[in-house]
Amino acid sequence: MISPKQALKILGRRPAKGLGQHFLIHQATADKIAASIHPGPGDVVVEIGAGLGALTLPLSKSGASVIAVEIDAELATFLRKELEKRNGKGVKIECMDILELDLIGLHEQFQRKMKIIGNLPYNISSPVLFKLMEAADYLKEAVLMLQDEVAERVLAGPGNRDYGILSVIVAYHSERRRLMRVKPSQFHPPPKVDSQVISLSFRDCPLTPKVEPSWLVQTVKAAFSHRRKTLRNSLLESKLGNLTPDCVSKVLQEASIEGSRRAESLTLEDFLRLAKGLEGGGRTKLVDEEK
Repeated sequence: MISPKQALKILGRRPAKGLGQHFLIHQATADKIAASIHPGPGDVVVEIGAGLGALTLPLSKSGASVIAVEIDAELATFLRKELEKRNGKGVKIECMDILELDLIGLHEQFQRKMKIIGNLPYNISSPVLFKLMEAADYLKEAVLMLQDEVAERVLAGPGNRDYGILSVIVAYHSERRRLMRVKPSQFHPPPKVDSQVISLSFRDCPLTPKVEPSWLVQTVKAAFSHRRKTLRNSLLESKLGNLTPDCVSKVLQEASIEGSRRAESLTLEDFLRLAKGLEGGGRTKLVDEEK
């Protein structure tokens, strides 16, 4: 592939700030990132933000079926033409917003768990990550480049200042690890912060006690709704139904969690016990309210 700078010159345009476009210019780094998801014949790989094809080209040579999603119509057209020159038959370019992509529909089409790869723009990183978690049952693994701040939130554990809702929900669905750091100088234009590439290996079986994922999200959000307050007070002041003091005290006692703790100190296992306990109290009342 030609360099991003050359490609943009041919197109007569600049990177779109509104789309958070920062193109990887070191092909060796791109090749390493693409290889880290171990693409091969029989795999279905969804690429988020194909851009000018830094990851798409090595993926196209792997034998995998690649769905490369790019919201920028001009870049999508350019990439199609470049891949045609290189006989990239295994790649389908979808010009659309990744948040509108039907991952479950793709799973039904291919009848296999998918792999996800991409460089996520900062402004949609969290929505994309939550979208992937909602489709976790249909995913095998993900290799994602995130701005440093978001990556730290995803990888954080209890007691860390970056630990929060995203940390807990991603940890529930996958095993997380950091693969590499990428400096701003490896992009055009250079972003103002470092980036990290992380790997998510999605779990085949849910952790115990088994909790409905959507209810776990509501529980975790309620716990973190007032970060500086105790867990007991955060739950009581949250919108998780009409929880009474007695109900919260009972659930916390049965889950072996001190109400004076703060949400950031709870482990994933703590949150699972808490969510399970609240199913019988807070959830019933929440459902009644919505009726």
